[in-house]
This record gives sequence, structure tokens and C-alpha cells, in this order.
Amino acid sequence: MGANGAGKSTLQKLIRGSLRPRSGAVRVFGSDPCEGSAWRSRMAWITDQPALHPRLTVLETLRFYAGLYGVKASFSELLGVVGLNGLEKRYGSELSRGQQQRLAWARALLVQAELLLLDEPTNGLDVVGREGIYRLVRQFRGAILLSTHDMREAQELAHRVGILHGGRLLAEGTPADLCRQHLGQEMGNLAEQPSLERVYRVVTGRSLYCASEES
Repeated sequence: MGANGAGKSTLQKLIRGSLRPRSGAVRVFGSDPCEGSAWRSRMAWITDQPALHPRLTVLETLRFYAGLYGVKASFSELLGVVGLNGLEKRYGSELSRGQQQRLAWARALLVQAELLLLDEPTNGLDVVGREGIYRLVRQFRGAILLSTHDMREAQELAHRVGILHGGRLLAEGTPADLCRQHLGQEMGNLAEQPSLERVYRVVTGRSLYCASEES
């Protein structure tokens, strides 16, 4: 987790091979993600922009990606998992923002990925849309790397949290461990101010939402 510009999206691009590191090395399943493609069938990613073809229906989208990855799947079962049953003939451009994100989930689940990268997946979603994504996160059977600036989201979903600031990893651990280490107390109730936001302020010395970091 971190503010805008902290390096969250850059880190995800490095992991999926979209960028090469200027120094150091990245390994995904033991391989350099910029070399070869054998690892690609083991990983999927979802960004805050689903990037769906507007003139393909929901079912056509899944068929296209299934053919692209060379996989077979029960599309009706998959659509049931993400809550899109009955929308098979709806075009991507006709879907709501939350429905587009759920279709992106279905597309990612086609490959039965072992690692799922989520880059701000709830940006722009209403409460119902966010809860739908949270449900899918909890049901996913592989590993997830979630990038977020939402403290409540991190505190509610994450088993381990890394705090990024200025492109550097300043702290890492379970939410409870971070609270004990940096606040000297147990993690607070979500109904109150998220404890992880207070940890962030202590670790970085700045507010997560300060105007200078938004620019």
C-alpha cells in the first residue's frame, strides 16, 4: 500500500514483465519475467481499467481469451462464480463499471492462475461493486498481490502488508505485527480509524492523502 506515485503500479509492471528493472532483479516462479513466456500461464492480472473490447459480448470475450490461452472452461460456471449469469449476450460497453471488473476477473480465472496481480481493482466502484471484488478476493485459491491506497481495504483483506513510499519498501509484515511494531498497540476496530493508516503516517511521516503526493 502507498500513496499515488509511491511505486505500486511500477512494481506490478516489473513483476508481469512490462518494465525492465534499472537495477536489481525480478523473479517470478524462478524466472525473469522479461525473458520467455512459460510463466505467463501461471499468472493473471487485473488493473483499475478492465480494458475490455466494447463490441464483444461477455461470452465472446471469454471465448476469445480461452482460445488465446488454449484453455477449456465451463463459461456458465465461471460467470456464476463472478456473478454475471444472464449477461452472456451483453456487450462490454453496456456493462456497468462493477460488471466490467467482474468480467475481468472471469478472464483472469480462465487460466487458473497461481498468482493474481490486482492494481487498484476497486477504484471508481460503488459500495456494492467493492464488496463484489472483496468476495472474489476471499474466494481466490492462489496468491494475490494487491496494490491499494485504501487503508480499510488493506486492513480488511491482507494477510501481509508492505508500505511503499518514494519507490522504497519501508515496512512489511502482518497488519497486527505492523501495529504492534510502529504503534505499540493492537490493531484497532475497522469501525474506527484504520490502524494501518496510522502505521503509514508513522513510517513515512506523511499523510496518505496529502495534496503534494497526489500531484
